[in-house]
Amino acid sequence: MADKPNEAKAPAPADLTGDCRLDPKLQNRNALLYAAQISLIYLAAPALYIGFVQAGLFKHMHTSDTVANLPSTVFLSMAWAPVVVAWLFPQARALTRIIGLSYWLMALMGGLVALALFADVSEPVLIAAIIAHAAVIGAANPVANVLGWEVLDRGVSKKLRGKALGLAFGWGPCFAVVGSLGAQLLLDGKLFGWTAPPWLSVPYPYSYGVLFGISAACMAVAGLLSRLYRIELPKVDVERESFRVAVVDGFKSLLGYRILFIACIAYLLVYSGNMVQINMSIFTQEAVGRMPEDLAGYQLTLRFTFKIFCGFLLGWLLTRTNPKVPLLVTVGLQILGVLWVLFVPGYWFLIAFGINGAGELFGVYYMNYPAQASPKSQVRRNIAFLALISTLVGFAPVFYGWISDTWSLRASFWAALFILSCVTLLVIFALPSNPKPRLQDMRDSDREPSPAA
Repeated sequence: MADKPNEAKAPAPADLTGDCRLDPKLQNRNALLYAAQISLIYLAAPALYIGFVQAGLFKHMHTSDTVANLPSTVFLSMAWAPVVVAWLFPQARALTRIIGLSYWLMALMGGLVALALFADVSEPVLIAAIIAHAAVIGAANPVANVLGWEVLDRGVSKKLRGKALGLAFGWGPCFAVVGSLGAQLLLDGKLFGWTAPPWLSVPYPYSYGVLFGISAACMAVAGLLSRLYRIELPKVDVERESFRVAVVDGFKSLLGYRILFIACIAYLLVYSGNMVQINMSIFTQEAVGRMPEDLAGYQLTLRFTFKIFCGFLLGWLLTRTNPKVPLLVTVGLQILGVLWVLFVPGYWFLIAFGINGAGELFGVYYMNYPAQASPKSQVRRNIAFLALISTLVGFAPVFYGWISDTWSLRASFWAALFILSCVTLLVIFALPSNPKPRLQDMRDSDREPSPAA
């Protein structure tokens, strides 16, 4: 008889799969599905990464700069959504359904914006649709990301997790390059000096409609892939608790576990150190005598190219070492990138954007570490908390801007180096190589997982 949705086969012997009892073939499939969904997000990034495309579309409609920035503001204001979803739907049996629903909501909103553009609706209606799109993406994308960590925890052994992350964030940036270049050709009609022939050109506003339509198709495929996951379910699933117990006490519990608390601090600090990249771009004029926008395309190309190679390397390192090693490698790359800006002159300075781009993968591995230090029943909650408190990093660019205005751009780089050096020392001396959950946090559902899901 055919498998039911999300039903796993009989468990493999524990010595074959380590901490996950699923058959190795199912674990490999879960890893590939996760990588495919991340790659689809990268491919649809021009429409899903709220900011540049939406602002450009609004400027076509001659809106004010305030209105043009509204989608980004609305997007960022939805950072609370993963915490609420983790509270309302803590059950493992709902995991893949919620992930699928998140992708389908993103597909639906992308399709609605595309339809509005092709239907040539009035500008107020189109503006409202784009802002609504930003709100849904701001909620659904982080929810899918947070729950993706629990899928890895329940469907892939820690030994194979490096493979899943290596594929997702090695191949993923390749799709980002394709998506970005495709968007450039679609919206501008030119690419690297080549002008698209008339039959290939798509006029405004249909060019934007195609872009949002492609994002909708990508997210629909990602939603379908969610049905193919096979994960372990606990024998006794957790049920919804009161808001105070789940959220307030849960947050206290997160901060009360020394390893998780330090991991959260390290994530906030390395994220803050990374934010100096805005000043790195501004520094282009001083370094090579040209305006930043003149070389932005090259900077992005280097950023994604280095990220591709580093994505595979970090995944391989995780399979061969432990979760702490990628933390040190990514923060080390951040430090190297800032040092490169300070001491390498001329056009060689641009290599710093590649090094920094590779170091940006800290966002993956500084999330992986607390995920592995959390019981399965608390992964989505703890990662949701971490995503929420990371909004504090929004103050970092202002901090670097103030230092630059008060002293100089170089002073801001030294400030970033100090922060990143503190992260390095914190990781080396305060975090264990193989984090484990606290015994008192473990529920019966974490101790005795069911072989079928």
